[in-house]
Amino acid sequence: MEVTILGSGASLLSPDRVLSGLMIEIAGEPLIFDMGAGVLHRLSCSLVELTRIEHLFISHLHVDHCSDIVALVQSLWLMGYDKTLNVYGPKDILKMGEAIGEVFPYLIGKIKIKSHTISPEFQVKSKNWTVKAFPVNHGDFEAYGYHLEAEGKRIVYSGDTAPSENLVKAAKDADLLIHECSLPDRMKGMAPNHSTPGEVGKVAAEADVKTLVITHLYPELIEELGDALRSIRATFSGKIIVPRDTQIITL
Repeated sequence: MEVTILGSGASLLSPDRVLSGLMIEIAGEPLIFDMGAGVLHRLSCSLVELTRIEHLFISHLHVDHCSDIVALVQSLWLMGYDKTLNVYGPKDILKMGEAIGEVFPYLIGKIKIKSHTISPEFQVKSKNWTVKAFPVNHGDFEAYGYHLEAEGKRIVYSGDTAPSENLVKAAKDADLLIHECSLPDRMKGMAPNHSTPGEVGKVAAEADVKTLVITHLYPELIEELGDALRSIRATFSGKIIVPRDTQIITL
């Protein structure tokens, strides 16, 4: 099982990091989680056959997590896509589908798309994997994290969230926790609905995960990366990965 970090950046752009997205390949099947700006390009560099994609999971409908969906639909159409693209997300994912058709009517009917509204009880299974959703703390915005089980391994993706008991519970003893880590601890007041290094370290320690991957990195966090890692290490003793875009993590 391979995890590819497609986009590790945040809304304040960095030349080296596009917006949020990742791919998990299980037995040759790609599952995509979030689709922010730039992710489609990163995906095209990492997955030769984009037409293999059948499942796209969106954590929440902020632009930096879903803006490349339209570009993906157009690309799949031009590639002769003949499958069904299953798109999972909060209830407004249905409105997004309608809006795409209104703004880009030439895309209507070009590929088969099935939208699925997720909830705290949501799960979807195949013969090789199970994905469950759980609500996270992103202020008043409906937002979810995802829990994946496959090949005897457990991966948890936080999406955007402040510290969350639901996340700790979902990530308990996980092999890999991919957790947003937006701004330095000193800037917590500027992003109260996100997580800082000190908070991420406490979540990872309480959940007792094996490996922590930090993502959704603002430029300020990267500039103060040494301090950020020391803050995480104050509570978490496991492995920490600060990924580059398109980096592959093998489980």
